[in-house]
Amino acid sequence: MRTLLILHLTTCLLWSCQPKGYTSTTRQPTLSVLLPEQATIQRIVCFKFKAGTTPQAIQQHMQGFASLKDSIPYILSYQAGVTVRADLTQAPDYDVMHYCTYRNEEEIKLYSIHPVHQRFISQHKQIWEKVLVINSRVRP
Repeated sequence: MRTLLILHLTTCLLWSCQPKGYTSTTRQPTLSVLLPEQATIQRIVCFKFKAGTTPQAIQQHMQGFASLKDSIPYILSYQAGVTVRADLTQAPDYDVMHYCTYRNEEEIKLYSIHPVHQRFISQHKQIWEKVLVINSRVRP
């Protein structure tokens, strides 16, 4: 009886610690916890800066990209970060990564030609050695 009570209390404790969006049929947090409800496309944009790029230029790049969300309505959410060494031995291929979500592919196209986005590119492209863009569907 004591073992059954401990098992029941442990189950209740574990269940109460599950992330929002968890259901017994999914066994994992749902994506809606992490992304805006209407998001269907996740875009990752990675930048490698040219050697000799100043910290101030990198900071301007980061602020400029972040401000795109305030100016372009197609961006539903935005996050960014500096890359880290995955295996702690080799430097990453890119210096920073930006994460944006969009409703659909058409809005990514509209974002791409938006004048504010085009201005960001023209103001910062001289410090980029290479750029990688990856889009993925995040919901069926």
